[in-house]
Amino acid sequence: MDKGVYKFHVKSLSYGWCKAVMIINDKEISFNASYIGDNPLASFIDACASLKDKWDEYHIVWEDEPGTLKIDLKLDNKDMLHFDITASDMWDENESVEKEWHEVIPFNAFETAIISEGYRVLNAFGLYGYRLAWLNDEDFPLTNLLHISGECEELWRERSSTSDISKEIKAIQKHISNMRITNETKMDDCTIYYDSWQIQCCGDPFSVGEMIEWTCIAPSLSKNAHGIIIDFDEEHHGSATHTITGTVSKIIVERSEFPKGKREANYEKAETKYEEIQHADGWESEIKDDDTTERTFWGYIVELKDVIVKPLKYDKQS
Repeated sequence: MDKGVYKFHVKSLSYGWCKAVMIINDKEISFNASYIGDNPLASFIDACASLKDKWDEYHIVWEDEPGTLKIDLKLDNKDMLHFDITASDMWDENESVEKEWHEVIPFNAFETAIISEGYRVLNAFGLYGYRLAWLNDEDFPLTNLLHISGECEELWRERSSTSDISKEIKAIQKHISNMRITNETKMDDCTIYYDSWQIQCCGDPFSVGEMIEWTCIAPSLSKNAHGIIIDFDEEHHGSATHTITGTVSKIIVERSEFPKGKREANYEKAETKYEEIQHADGWESEIKDDDTTERTFWGYIVELKDVIVKPLKYDKQS
């Protein structure tokens, strides 16, 4: 992989845990941060804002109960960002095993990645939903996100003494709208939600390792599946906006179990269980009611790699 590469991707954010992965040059670092430390996305947005304001360095600590990831960021006079990362994993026979990474990337590569991921997560969770998911009364760092996006200075300059936040909302809508894919786009990976009724109605079975081609709803309509961020919804009943091709790298069944007579029909309120499988056909044999338990199969969370997304083009008829 070329030098100067930086990517940051929040995989899931729920109940005080944030699963994230970052790629720095040719290094990939995955981490599950808990609420007892900094939230990874919030800390990186704050770091980006501080460094943009010409702070020389910024320090971050992520906790993994009891593992710790310490990140020191230093910005030099050539706008190159130095990462000094130390991971201490206390799970290995009660012995501390440390790993270290020392990488350098252009600051603008870091800034671009954090802005993109900030709006992606904001789109999926919203301001209040983000706070509930983190379980630490931590609001979404909107002011700093607007600042590093180049919006904050203009907004404050035009701000009146009222509580009107229409300009902030307009700025958010503009950036989220820019997430819409209007040309053929290649992605290293993405996550798709495949509703149970979609595949049961007229979908085809699929397996890990298989190349698929589906139609889907654009990412500007994304959501989260109880904390797991969804980039696209599979859709083949008339409202699809894009085609997507890629190789299936993971399939997760999302389901719920309820005591007899107490089934919850509302997806948002239901407590869900996850199971990784190798093949999906829409009729998972273990998801059936019995004498004491009612089970609901909500759908599949499907991870793809080597992805190509294309907008659907509709012929205009007079």
